[in-house]
Amino acid sequence: MKITFIGAGSMAEAMIAGWSQLKEPPEITVTNRSDDEKLERLEKTYGIHTSRSMSALVDADFIFAACKPKDWEEAVYPFLQSASSSTVFVSVMAGITLDSLKQLDPSKSWARSMPNTSAAVQASMTSISFDKTVPDSKKTDLLHLLKEIGETAVIEESIMDAVTALTGTGPAYIYYLMESMEKAAANIGIPESIGRNLVAQTLIGASRRVQAEEKTPKELYTQIMSPGGTTEAGFHVLQDRGVQEALIACITRAHERAGELGARQPAEKTD
Repeated sequence: MKITFIGAGSMAEAMIAGWSQLKEPPEITVTNRSDDEKLERLEKTYGIHTSRSMSALVDADFIFAACKPKDWEEAVYPFLQSASSSTVFVSVMAGITLDSLKQLDPSKSWARSMPNTSAAVQASMTSISFDKTVPDSKKTDLLHLLKEIGETAVIEESIMDAVTALTGTGPAYIYYLMESMEKAAANIGIPESIGRNLVAQTLIGASRRVQAEEKTPKELYTQIMSPGGTTEAGFHVLQDRGVQEALIACITRAHERAGELGARQPAEKTD
């Protein structure tokens, strides 16, 4: 399978890193606007191809649009003009709707996806929506491809901005919490050399338990808290500081921002 990336940012690199670990990785070609140094690093690190030749770039089963939302029309339009009708374009751009993508070239097939950077360790949560013109065989191929770098969910596009706020941006908030736990570990005398692993494994274990059991997160944290114990003492601080409310507000604002990014209509293009 042949894949092209328009854009070489952190999301593109995470997906490339995940696929590069496969025994039989897809054939990947990457381009960007002008950062030759970044392309050279990606080529050396992951053994992929880089190019600025349009004929080489459009020779692909899937072309992933991984550019900045504010630049996407200018970046993607030349590919739409040159790619064959069998190529499916896949957006990994926050906020850009299928309607906006189709307006740029109604003849092309599009999927809108939201992976996250955990793709680098084949643990992404990737949600995806398809426009009506994507053939079933292409849907199957794309889902198989994305399952190689984590879990997938086919969703209604109406909730894609919400999913972007939850799982697309979510790892950053988890890393922020982990940083806080690492700082706390250092403050109470745990050496930095082991603090990070202690925090990481604690989060891995908690996540696996949520996935494995039918209990809600609230039931699970309540189960841990003995009256007057250490967990309860720390938990009261979180409640007093409004940590849960802050996280809810954080994800709500990310959701709003996704909508703002997609609000601008694409500029009309002429040949």
